Amino acid sequence: MAERAPPSTPPRPAADAPFDPDTAADPLADPNSHPESSFHLGTYVVQVPKDQVYRVPPPENAYLAERYRNKDKTRRKSPCVGLLKWILSAALLIFFLLVVIVVVFFVTAKPATPTFAVERLAVKSSGTSHLKPEYDLTMRVHNPSQKMGYAYEAGGTAVIAHSSVDIAAGKTPGLRQGYQNTTTFRLVLHGSNTDALPKTIDRSLHGSKGVVSLELTARFVVTPRTMGVDLWTTSLDLACAVGASGLGKEARIVSQECKSNLKL
Repeated sequence: MAERAPPSTPPRPAADAPFDPDTAADPLADPNSHPESSFHLGTYVVQVPKDQVYRVPPPENAYLAERYRNKDKTRRKSPCVGLLKWILSAALLIFFLLVVIVVVFFVTAKPATPTFAVERLAVKSSGTSHLKPEYDLTMRVHNPSQKMGYAYEAGGTAVIAHSSVDIAAGKTPGLRQGYQNTTTFRLVLHGSNTDALPKTIDRSLHGSKGVVSLELTARFVVTPRTMGVDLWTTSLDLACAVGASGLGKEARIVSQECKSNLKL
């Protein structure tokens, strides 16, 4: 909407001014004599509503709009991206919870490997034959764990050897043991099917008092227990180097060194 400033009106001649015939005869002297050729200089004020004022956006706006448009196209082309992110987030959360549970478990239960010792060894011969004697061992096991017990399943393997030659084998018994507990159990092994025993073992069975070196190895099937709950099933390996004299009836334990390894 435009408003035109009113043009300045020339002053009218006074009524008592003298008549000038030259001026009256000249049509150019009166601007109103030819209205179509008149032109007046003036000041114009143009008012435009504010909501109709438009600006040209800067060039970087077009770049940003194009980039956002490309991102939207990428999202539309890959509908599984959101699902993949959700799966990865869930996996990370589960892994974090498992780590926390394991840390709390080890801090609270403080599991430790049980320790073993041979308290007694008795050798019994079957009749007059010394080829298949029976080895009766009394074992002591101590559980030093703070809050974890162990359940030993029956049926593990045990072997006695001399100079890397197996001379007896058998199965481990089943038992349950609480934490910070010491208990004993019997381990009975039967002579292996060999044609002849090593000479050292044979002499000891016939009354020799010489020290005989024996290697006892066993593998137990163990289930850790804490707060009344059975956990996973694992294995415990035992290796004992025993020095004994007089295998005729009841041997005397001279030396021993037992090592155990619990696979948690």
